[in-house]
Amino acid sequence: MGDMWTVGRKKLKDTFSSRKFLLIFGLFVLMSMASVYTGFQSYEQQMDQFRNGNSYGPAPEKPSLIDVFQPMVGFNLPLAASVLALMLSYSSISREREEGTIELLLSYPLYRDEVINGKFVAGLFTVSLALLIAFIASSGLAIYLTGILPTLQELFRLMFMWQGSVVYMAFFFGLGTLFSVIFRSSRRSLIAGIAFLLLFLVTPFAAGLAANLIYPMDVDSGGMVSGTSVASGSSAAGSMRVTEQDGSATEKRREIRQKREAFQDQVSRISPTVSYRNFVTTMLGTDYESESGLKPGVWESLGSAIGYLVFLLSETMLVFATSYAVFMRQDL
Repeated sequence: MGDMWTVGRKKLKDTFSSRKFLLIFGLFVLMSMASVYTGFQSYEQQMDQFRNGNSYGPAPEKPSLIDVFQPMVGFNLPLAASVLALMLSYSSISREREEGTIELLLSYPLYRDEVINGKFVAGLFTVSLALLIAFIASSGLAIYLTGILPTLQELFRLMFMWQGSVVYMAFFFGLGTLFSVIFRSSRRSLIAGIAFLLLFLVTPFAAGLAANLIYPMDVDSGGMVSGTSVASGSSAAGSMRVTEQDGSATEKRREIRQKREAFQDQVSRISPTVSYRNFVTTMLGTDYESESGLKPGVWESLGSAIGYLVFLLSETMLVFATSYAVFMRQDL
């Protein structure tokens, strides 16, 4: 166990002294703050609509501090956070091979599992710290721009959002570690990681296209039935048959739409990016369905979102377990 922490400390020292990490981390923080500033501009527009609600009809819902983080959740974290995690992990093992230091490292009284466990723990600490700093900087900017302090419930929502983001980044760190174990070249490991990231990002669109092809909307509206009915002289019966045909066609379209949505939802669940977005939007209370129209409480949102987080955590454990198993059985 002590040797694992030694490997972890060395990994942390190499990471924090790397100019590449400092550059990528700086860009990540700047992008997070830029996303919050974009969200603040949208927040001001919503606030103007709320104040002038009587002029445009029913007054819209008053925006909250959480709404400022929408661009950050929709774009910055799913993309920039995953890129940061991949950049920290794609050369974890492959760089040791390229430089010929893996044999020297294992020549010490050090087990293989301590090597990969130490690197993963150090990487998890790094991404958690980087994400925490980005959250603090972005939250401070949001409070400064809006001039309002978050409520206790909003603090809990942001805290759970941070935890879900850590698990999301841990998945891509594990994925980068897996490719670093499989490929002996760091460049190939990085290319494979970026390719899978793009695949995960486009999964919902690909699933939608596949659903349209598998379940085509080719239901006849029943217009020809109407013409036949009038020509036969039984307009009342014909109208009834036309109504039945229209109702049947509408019901058929509804069934096809439901099948499409179910297929797209099932396929999209494969993507950790989709699971992460579903968790965050549900946790923040920005995507909810309520008969009363009231925003759910933080614990109610957590109960609805916890399934996405558990699935994302299981995917993270799967990629790390795979990289662990491959590394333990690999001929170095």
